[in-house]
Amino acid sequence: MKNALLLFLSASRLHAQVMEGGHIVAQHEFADTAEGPGDFASFVKNVRHPAFLLVDLIEEDFRQESIPHLIGGSRNALLQRKFEQFYHGTPFRQASLLQRQKGGRRDDDMLFSALTNPALIIPWLNILLAHQIPLAGIYSVPQISAPLIKDHPSDYLLLISWEKSAGLRQTYFSNHRLQISRLTPINAEQTFQDAVTRELPRTYQYLKSLSLLPAGQTLDVRLLGYSKDLLDLQSTLPTNADMHYDFVDLENLAEKLGIAHRFTDSDASQIFLHNLPIEPPPTHYANADHIHYCTLWRLRRALNWISGGLLVGGLAWGAADIWQSGWNANETLSMNTEAQRIQNEVKQITDAFPNTLAPASDMKSSVSIMRNLELQARPPLETMQPISKVLDRYPRIELDELGWKTDAAASAADNMPSPIPAQAVTVKGRLLGFESDYRAALGYLDRFQFDLEKQGYRVVAQSKPLDVSPGGSLSDRIESQQEALAFTLELSRRPPE
Repeated sequence: MKNALLLFLSASRLHAQVMEGGHIVAQHEFADTAEGPGDFASFVKNVRHPAFLLVDLIEEDFRQESIPHLIGGSRNALLQRKFEQFYHGTPFRQASLLQRQKGGRRDDDMLFSALTNPALIIPWLNILLAHQIPLAGIYSVPQISAPLIKDHPSDYLLLISWEKSAGLRQTYFSNHRLQISRLTPINAEQTFQDAVTRELPRTYQYLKSLSLLPAGQTLDVRLLGYSKDLLDLQSTLPTNADMHYDFVDLENLAEKLGIAHRFTDSDASQIFLHNLPIEPPPTHYANADHIHYCTLWRLRRALNWISGGLLVGGLAWGAADIWQSGWNANETLSMNTEAQRIQNEVKQITDAFPNTLAPASDMKSSVSIMRNLELQARPPLETMQPISKVLDRYPRIELDELGWKTDAAASAADNMPSPIPAQAVTVKGRLLGFESDYRAALGYLDRFQFDLEKQGYRVVAQSKPLDVSPGGSLSDRIESQQEALAFTLELSRRPPE
């Protein structure tokens, strides 16, 4: 984060600096006096960048505790009980997981810490809240020191830094996890080199007494300082097997971290301040009320990003739609031109057709003729099928000949004139099994004729087995019995119009 309000609080003063684009554009020191808070309020009244409050106080306590491995509400309730037990009088407290044990119940090793003198922080914090400054969190120098030792291979490392408004800070890491930290104030007459030479042996013995440094283990010490001061320390610090020194020049460290700041002494405050917005730890001492305005700021920022994304997407969609509309318009124009060309060609072709207009009477006659032709084209099956069904019911009739034709002059069953030609069928056959019983044969044949008439045929007998009409003569039919039972029928039927 290149734009931020960075605050460094010690026991006696508050340092504030406004960062824009990664560079300091304004800074001021505010003493812990009656005028200090008022001056600080005037300084931040027009600042709307997110604030990061870094504290370096003696009143910071650390406790290691193993707790059961819980999750959710049960874990939160247990942590709150521990806070009330260890740090009842301060709201600035936190718990960090060091590791989970590998044996037994696999409990969690936790580091509980707190700023035990809230009176040093609350006046400055209230000013930030009153001006609705988005506070990202409250951090301590030991808490944000881990990134400065992550490249060191040692499992037992002491980090030493000096902040001129606070004092000499010594932070101990085991397996790259914060264990304990001590701040030693330095008076104006004491130099950084003198403080390191005096306090380092004491810290070594303190770690040994707490069993934080295993017996026989060499303590690695990383010292952050100005190049000239580090040269003096190299000649001053005792050389022994108990401690191994790693001297880190602040200028080289700032260049490595991308911090544009020129150092004139061993004050490492700017290293911590510049690096804090870049790599803030996941936990800090502020609670939800303290970071309320920062939560709103982040929400507004997220909404702005989303709105911007939607706007860009809408513009892109609109541009694509405009382009598509233009393309469609060109295509429509091309299609209309092509359609007009085709219509012109069709008109030219139709104009070249001969005049075929006919009177309505001729058109009616043509339709009537076509309909008559269609009716005359009836297939024989429609005429023969009813005859076949009737013959099936008369097994004593043997069919000798069956003729079919279309006859416009033939009479239909209703004897009514019609423009539709009739279907004429000639049926020739013999009656079997009647011998000389002509009466029975004639009755059988009459029933056959009657059934045909029910099917819509007009039946005319051309010849019968015995001519019983008044003009008939029995002497004319001296034939064999088989020939005497022969008959010929003329059937006709006209399709419906």
